[in-house]
Amino acid sequence: MRKLILAIFFFGSFIVAGFAQEFQIACTNGYFNNNTFCCGYTKANQANVGVIKFPNFVPPDNVGIVYSWYAVHPDGPKFWDTPVPGRVVPLPWSGEYKVYVLIHFIDKTTRQRVTSYRSNTITVKALACEGNKDGSQH
Repeated sequence: MRKLILAIFFFGSFIVAGFAQEFQIACTNGYFNNNTFCCGYTKANQANVGVIKFPNFVPPDNVGIVYSWYAVHPDGPKFWDTPVPGRVVPLPWSGEYKVYVLIHFIDKTTRQRVTSYRSNTITVKALACEGNKDGSQH
């Protein structure tokens, strides 16, 4: 019954306020132009991605939030669970990375998922920059 009440609360909050599609992420750095980097294994080869639009509501005290980050690349996907709305995404391979996050609301008592929402997907490009051993553009 408690889970049902929580689900109704969240569903009602999102429907009434129109927040169902308002989870958005964006890349907050990029060298050549927005969302473009050199591939590699240093700090210069990492995209800083974060939630930039989050519904304006406060979940009940007994509900926690888990962010499941995904970076999908043809050479292999990567994923991380974090308790924070931001993530550094390493870019070891050249090509395009499709990055998105699933935001899970978890009942702290039962540890069961109450509801989940998916963010938009952004594309982060990693280029094979010649002549730069550290992967930087300069």
